[in-house]
Amino acid sequence: MKVRKLQKAEHIRTRKLWEEIFSEDTPEFLDYYYSVKTKENEIYVVENEGHICAMIHLNPYIMEVAGESFTTHYIVAVATEEKYRHRGMMRMLLKEALSVMKANQEPFTFLMPAAEQIYYPHGFRYIYRQLQGKMNRTVAGRVSWEITNATKEDCEEIARFSNNILQSRYEVFTKRDKKYYEVLLEEEKSERGGILIVKEHQKIIGVFPYAIGEEYEIREPLFEGNADEILSYIFLYLGGRKQIKFLGYGDVEKPIIMAKILDVESMFSCMKIKETIELKLNIWDTLMDASMGCYFLKGSNTIDVEKIDETEECVCIEVGDLTSILFGMMDLEKLKVPIKAKKELSKIIPLTKVYINEIV
Repeated sequence: MKVRKLQKAEHIRTRKLWEEIFSEDTPEFLDYYYSVKTKENEIYVVENEGHICAMIHLNPYIMEVAGESFTTHYIVAVATEEKYRHRGMMRMLLKEALSVMKANQEPFTFLMPAAEQIYYPHGFRYIYRQLQGKMNRTVAGRVSWEITNATKEDCEEIARFSNNILQSRYEVFTKRDKKYYEVLLEEEKSERGGILIVKEHQKIIGVFPYAIGEEYEIREPLFEGNADEILSYIFLYLGGRKQIKFLGYGDVEKPIIMAKILDVESMFSCMKIKETIELKLNIWDTLMDASMGCYFLKGSNTIDVEKIDETEECVCIEVGDLTSILFGMMDLEKLKVPIKAKKELSKIIPLTKVYINEIV
């Protein structure tokens, strides 16, 4: 058994395993994925005499974190053939993939887990709760609004609108550009959907990617103005005959994205503090069963990070706990570290405004 990164021409070899494990995905979606997404992603596999037993896909995204841009990877399609399960293959794949991403100074990686308990022991923690909602009513829409299905020619304008919305509301999000929406448009078309554009006086006021399964599903909605009014207008345009599910907007919160810090220096470069901090941390990685290093954090506005030799002053903290702290998902009172360390960690301003709704 060995872990290997596939060449681009070999990516198609993993489709059989995908079809076996993720049988809910349609042939049309997989045609899209293997003709579009696998052109730019990375796939690691475990092989046994040339046979692919397990796989992990790393899909690249440009992530904006507190105004800084980083290349990051979204982990998808983590799968092991049934007869090879419980042999540690997922762990092997995660160790290899995360080591490469860390070496490339990616601040963190992220995934949408099938179940939290699968990834929790490996240092992943939830960083994003998605708003969700459903609509099954209609009201009269504005006659001054124009709604159309986007084409490739619209993608640059859509990206400008979306980035303006995201930059004004969020601290952590995947950056949009023309290519982002061209790919997303193909993805939604593979699921009988598209991207709706709502304009008022020829100006975009809303962008609504959607797919059609058993019900209409609006994904990554970004819009200005009165929510009930504009969403009801979308409902009417889509026919009003079926209930519509919204992912990224609604009155129910569901944790959907987990992440794990990889490059400590890159991550702390994005953090701000309330007051002067001085703290030495020894960051432990349960997946690698090793320390990620000891770091001296200091500063009065931003954090200066210096990697140091381990000393008795270094407070040991698990990387999953650190991830939860930096994304505002942990009650520091529950953290098992000295009171002085809790006080210093409480000075860090967490990144709580997160928007990550990508499917693959």
